Amino acid sequence: MLIDVTEELQNKADASMQNILWNKRSIYKVPASVTALNRAAYRPQTVSIGPYHSYDDQLKPMEEHKHRALYYFLKRSGKSLELFLLSLNEVVQDLKDSYDQLDKSWNDDTGKFLQLMVLDGCFMLEIMRLAIQPSNDYAADDPVFSIHGRVYVAPFIRRDMLIVENQLPMLVLYKLVATESDGEKVYILLIELQNHGISCLYCSP
Repeated sequence: MLIDVTEELQNKADASMQNILWNKRSIYKVPASVTALNRAAYRPQTVSIGPYHSYDDQLKPMEEHKHRALYYFLKRSGKSLELFLLSLNEVVQDLKDSYDQLDKSWNDDTGKFLQLMVLDGCFMLEIMRLAIQPSNDYAADDPVFSIHGRVYVAPFIRRDMLIVENQLPMLVLYKLVATESDGEKVYILLIELQNHGISCLYCSP
């Protein structure tokens, strides 16, 4: 037992190992000493993106809209959900390592983690595209993906997408767009991100 603990301490203290781990981290939790100053400023109010706030009951109503976005994303792409899951599975450890404090339940259940990445990633892409042009796929009175939603709901979603703890690795969006378009439209994603001023907030290894 003592030997195991000693080896674990040595591994944690190894400078090269620390550098490898720290270089992979890109999505952090804000220290409690900071959030205590203004909790609302550091917590999403409308939608959870990624694992950190996924269990927040206040944000559950938006899950229905996420699943609808996923449905239309898949329908438009003409590809199966399994294909997108397989694409992200190729880099799943990189995605997990992007999170500084990933809960054990997400680390241990790769299937659940991948489903979250696909669901939230497709939702983000649909919101980004909504900012450019509302899709004809959705009903005219859709609460989120209509002209009305674009004006009155989407701004609150985009605000939450800028919160430090409410992030996805950029690699998720790359892989989703590459799979959707057979690798032909990844550069368009970069332009959309840059135009909407959020590219600097979606770093990944």
